[in-house]
Amino acid sequence: MAKSVGADLKRKSKTPNEMFGRAVTQMRVARSISQASLAESLGYSTYYLGRIERGRANTSCDVMAAVSNYFGMSIGQFWTYAENLPKRQN
Repeated sequence: MAKSVGADLKRKSKTPNEMFGRAVTQMRVARSISQASLAESLGYSTYYLGRIERGRANTSCDVMAAVSNYFGMSIGQFWTYAENLPKRQN
């Protein structure tokens, strides 16, 4: 399997979009899911999912619900996970 996109990036989470995106990346990498596979499962393009993961997309509630449901969580549970990530990834 190829190296996961974003797996080795050091990111800071300054905005809610960046925090959400970082959590998506962390969940995806922890479960060894490729970005393309997750995007296809959610019905989004790989380009759009990449923008979400980098915090460059203004993520709607519908997208947050789709992502959190994919990982078996509510939106609130997913945000709690995101908020508990260290502020700086080492």
